Order: sequence, then C-alpha cells, then structure tokens
Amino acid sequence: MSEAAIFAKGRDLEAAATALRPWLAERLGVADVELANLVYPVGAGVSNETILFDARSGDRVEEFVLRIAPRREHQMFLDPRFRMQYDMLVTLRRLGTVRVPEAPWFEEDPGILGQPFYLMRRMRGRVPVSMPVYNKEGWLTEATPAQRRTAWESAMRQLAAIHSLPVEEFAFVHRPEQGAPGDEQQLTYWSEFAAWALEDEVPDVVHTLFEWLKANRPATCRPGLSWGDARIGNMMFGDDFEVVGVMDWEQASLGGPMADLGWWLLFDNMHSTAQGITRLDGLGTRQETLDLWQELTGRQVEDLDWHEAFAGVKAGLLGLHSRRSMNLPRSGRPSPWLGRACELAGIDMTLEMS
Repeated sequence: MSEAAIFAKGRDLEAAATALRPWLAERLGVADVELANLVYPVGAGVSNETILFDARSGDRVEEFVLRIAPRREHQMFLDPRFRMQYDMLVTLRRLGTVRVPEAPWFEEDPGILGQPFYLMRRMRGRVPVSMPVYNKEGWLTEATPAQRRTAWESAMRQLAAIHSLPVEEFAFVHRPEQGAPGDEQQLTYWSEFAAWALEDEVPDVVHTLFEWLKANRPATCRPGLSWGDARIGNMMFGDDFEVVGVMDWEQASLGGPMADLGWWLLFDNMHSTAQGITRLDGLGTRQETLDLWQELTGRQVEDLDWHEAFAGVKAGLLGLHSRRSMNLPRSGRPSPWLGRACELAGIDMTLEMS
C-alpha cells in the first residue's frame, strides 16, 4: 500500500506551540495550557498550512485544528482571502444545514505565528483522500457497497444543502471589482490567476480554452453560493458513513451551483475511470449524481459541459502553478485536466500543445 502525502510547510512545530500557548490560554480563560501532539494531517493540506494538536489544561483536553494563512512561497491562490474562509465557517455554522467545524477564534496579528490564523475544533472521522486515490486504496475500498452508498448519498445531501442556502448571507464572498457575480466574475478571476501564477508561461491551450469559454458563455447565469472545491475528498465521514464535516472553503465564490456540479463530476471522473480505475460499487454514477442533485435541489442541470470544461481549466491551472511553485520541470505530458476541458470544448489539444 502506498503512503499518503504529508504537506508540511517547513514550520518548527515546537516553536509554534510555544508561541501559541499564552494566546490560547487567554481565550480558554486559564492560567496556562499545554499543547501536545502537533502534527500535519495526512493526505490533505496542500493549499493551507494546517496543524492538528491537543490542548490540555488540568483535566480538560480539547482537540483543535490550527489553520495559518499561507506565506507567499506557499500561496496556491491569487488573493487567498484568508479571513473569508473563516467567515464562511462562522456563517455556515450559524445557518446550520451544512456540517462544518466550529471556528471559535480568528487572529489578525501576524506577530504570533508569522501570519494570521484561526482555530477550529477538531472533527473526528475519515476522509476519502486523493493521494492515494480513494477508489483504489483506503477505508472506502474496505467498506460494503451499502456503506459506500450511504456515504455517497450523505455527501450529495450536503452538496445540495450548500446550493439551497440564501445567497444574501454570503455577500462578503462577492468580488465586485471582477464583474458581476457568476460566470463573469469567475472568468475574470481565473484569467487573472493564470497571468499571476504562470506569468509568461501560460500555455497556448489555456488561451484557446479561455477564448472558447468566453465565446460559449451560458446565456443564462444563475449566481449563487459555490463551495468551489466541491468533491467527496473534502468531506469527513463518521463510523456510520454519514458526513460529519465539509471542509476547505478557500475557493468559495458566487459562481453558482453549476460551477460546483461541474467540479464534482470532473474530479469524480479523474479519480476513477480517467485513471483506468473502476469506480467503487455504491458510489453514484454520473447520471445518478445528476438525478439526485436535481431531486434534492429542485434545480435543473444547465450548460453542464461548459461548467465542467471550466472546472478542467481551473484544475489544470492549479496543477501547473503547483509544479512551477515547487520548481519542478514540466512533465512533458499534457495536463489531464486541460485534456478533459479540451475534450468537452471540442478542441484538439495535440495541435495546441505543438
């Protein structure tokens, strides 16, 4: 069995614990607190610096997740909007239909840990990680088809719950400087992301795909809350195979529910059949996903190929940015994410890459 990745960010964890102790003791209302078992999560934490730890004061022990704003060299996104991620958790927790961890404190002062940070109370459960891919290894492969069905249906209910939230509660997500909420704003953001992340190394195929996306932009745009990184790998499940938490909100936008559905289906395909891996029995098929989503939300699927192609462009850009930021050489192979986008757009990627 292959080992899941750990995405450390070069921080001295003992020094972090020492710096955090008086800050946390003050918020817990105690004279002192001991921080122990600081570790990075396994198979998660690519875009955010995330550290798990225990806090002990007397007989009281609490489990926390520390999330620290990324330093420039680890920044995955143009304008990470770190405070927005915290505000998302607080708002979702207040509304109550989407299961997210409690996030009791946010700290703006970079003098404590070098960057702003916030704390969440730790949820307990299992995550279908993508490294190694959950359709090939891990706890879902050991579950029964009925248990996997329970997990998938629970995940779909949470996805639908996100898309049923009142958009006016999330005005703080709006990026008015990048145009109207919905497709226009997202196209502007990701075009700017490509220029920021890749500078003068933006592949021709990306320019061609953006031209196609703009030329074929859906006539009807329905702005609404979009999770942004909508996939089963960003959900945590309890022993009963029900979702206990929905995670990673750094890509949240007002791009609308269809943006999430396109992303979900893209990752579902790329983490199974696109790799020649059979999807686990019990996890919903593409058509079952569409049918259940429509039933749960009362919405109709619209312009799906466009949204899935856009998802492929976003994921492809993130992959290229990751390689570049880690100073890795170009792989020499076409990006599978951009390849899927080209397939949906009817673009010959081999000509574009030549």
